[in-house]
Amino acid sequence: MPTFHVLAALFAVYMLVRHLPRAVRLARSPEHRGGAVVPLANVVLAVAILAAAVKGIVSVLMSR
Repeated sequence: MPTFHVLAALFAVYMLVRHLPRAVRLARSPEHRGGAVVPLANVVLAVAILAAAVKGIVSVLMSR
């Protein structure tokens, strides 16, 4: 199971690297705020996946 958590963490980091710059850029521009919903949702999802993966990795390491 630790392999799954590591893969989930890597996927979440990839999602953050891919979507965070666009979400920040769209959130700062006043005329394109409506277009920032999807990248912001992807960033929130990536943070949730990363948190769950880190929690799983820490629990596996603590049990050893």
